Amino acid sequence: MEGAKAQVFGIPVTRDDLARLDYFEDLRDRYLSIEGLEARWHSIEELGLDDDHDRCLRLHHLVSLTRAVEETLDSAFRSGHIPGTAFFGRGNEAASVASASCLRDEEWLIPMHRNCGSHLAKGHPPASIMAHFFGRADGPSAGRDGNFHMGYRPKKIIQLISHIGTTVPIAAGVAWAEKVRGSGRAALTYIGEGGTSAGDFHEGMNLAAVKQLPLVVIVDNNQYAYKTLPEEQFACDSIVLKAPGYGVPGYLIDGTNTLLMHKICGDALDRARAGGGPTLIESVTMRTAGHSVYDKFTDYVDMEQHRKWTEERDPIKRLDAYLLENEIATADEIGESHTRAREEAEGARDEALKSPFPDPESVADDVYAT
Repeated sequence: MEGAKAQVFGIPVTRDDLARLDYFEDLRDRYLSIEGLEARWHSIEELGLDDDHDRCLRLHHLVSLTRAVEETLDSAFRSGHIPGTAFFGRGNEAASVASASCLRDEEWLIPMHRNCGSHLAKGHPPASIMAHFFGRADGPSAGRDGNFHMGYRPKKIIQLISHIGTTVPIAAGVAWAEKVRGSGRAALTYIGEGGTSAGDFHEGMNLAAVKQLPLVVIVDNNQYAYKTLPEEQFACDSIVLKAPGYGVPGYLIDGTNTLLMHKICGDALDRARAGGGPTLIESVTMRTAGHSVYDKFTDYVDMEQHRKWTEERDPIKRLDAYLLENEIATADEIGESHTRAREEAEGARDEALKSPFPDPESVADDVYAT
């Protein structure tokens, strides 16, 4: 695959390089690959990012739609339409959309609670997502659950489990089933950087590596596990350095770069489908809002770093600029994409609010055997 060829070249990484790693500066125009015990820096410019007009505009619309859906849900929460709390993935839209867009229709997605874009990219209708948040009968759980505790089986999306880390062994099981069937299909899952401290993560990664399963695992490193900093989560300089321990290739990339994630994840999925086994991708972003809607976050976040990431690495603004600078799309096309995204999100909200609440008499349906 092209990704494997790229690893032959690049600049070797020294131990001192990794000890001084600065996610904001060091990932500005390059990414890191690890194969065996060899780590190398590669230029993004030399990678050859996708410049197909229609595909890039589709990715742009999905990234914009993700932001619009979550902002509309946030507003709905503050209007009293969402019970409990709500978790969003602002700052992570590009990584979620670009990775899930690489999956085929018949392949499995196992997302986390900050992967709204993955749901949308895989084909989960925005109105269904909103109906779920609103506790309505037309949501995937028919009003029995909320937030992103949902899957969507028509598009092969497996629901999130609250115990962070458990999605990785589940994804490994799904990938194992596909390997046994000889289907040539892969699976894609996500875990937060904090979730990599869970034993389930290690068990799932180890199983996937030992069995050479067709699985891609993306670590969404948004630099805060609630209030816990990365250096208090793991002793290595970066999570991607765990890849050699499992015997799998790894990548460290800036997850706010839509087309970079699309390229790296696409190559990793091709490798998985061809029998090359799993890949670990560490995608670095910045969680630009609280852990949940109730979280103030300014009392523990480095606000100067927050400002730099929101101003210079906002994934939507970054994609807008890239498409314009490289003459892949016009300003009018980009503006229309944003407008359509906002209209779709608001239309989905209005449709979901018309959905009825579930009948209390149906509370045991599909839950208990009789």
